Amino acid sequence: MPWAEVISELESKIVGTLKGTFKPMDGVPFFRVMYPPREEREALRQFKLLADRLNQQGWQTVQISLTEAMKEAIASLLGCGVDELSERLKEVERSRDRNELKNKLAEHLPPEMAKVVIAHIDSPGLSEKGVAFLVRTGAIYPFMRPSHLLAHLEGKVKWVIVIAYPGTSVGAFLDSEPAGLYGGYYRGEIVQWR
Repeated sequence: MPWAEVISELESKIVGTLKGTFKPMDGVPFFRVMYPPREEREALRQFKLLADRLNQQGWQTVQISLTEAMKEAIASLLGCGVDELSERLKEVERSRDRNELKNKLAEHLPPEMAKVVIAHIDSPGLSEKGVAFLVRTGAIYPFMRPSHLLAHLEGKVKWVIVIAYPGTSVGAFLDSEPAGLYGGYYRGEIVQWR
C-alpha cells in the first residue's frame, strides 16, 4: 500500500530532523506530503497515527485544520469573531464584487493565516520543538496555495511543518494546473505519492 511507504519515509525524515541527524533540503524543516485528492480521508487518519507515534517517542505534535485557521484569519481581517464570520462575509459580499473580495483575500490571507498557524504552535504548554501537521489544505484554494502559506512561515517557526498536499505533481494542487509559469514556492522536502 502506498501509504505505508509514504508515512515511513516521512516519519524517518521528521525524527531525523528533530534529532539533528537529517537536514531537510534547503535546511527548511517543511515536508509537503503529496497524495491523490481522493485519499484525503486516509491522509487524515495516517497523519493522526503518525502524530500518536511521535507523541509516544516524546515529541509534541499539533494538528491544525487549515479550514479552521482560514476562518480565524478571515475573521481577524474583517474585525469580527469566528462566530460572526458568516454574517460578516454576507455583508461584505453584498457591498463588494465577489472577484474583488477574492482578490483582496488572496492578497491579505497568506500572512494572516501564517499568524494563526504560528499562534497555534506558540500556544502555552507546547515546547520549542515539535511537529505541526497542517491538514484540510484544500479549503484554502482558490484564495491561496500552500506555497504562499509556507513562504510566510519560513524563518518564523522552529517546529517541523508537515503540510498535506492533495495533488500528485508539484504545483498541481487539487489536480489543478501548476501555479504560474515557474510554479510556486517549494523549499523543504517533498514526499511523493507512490
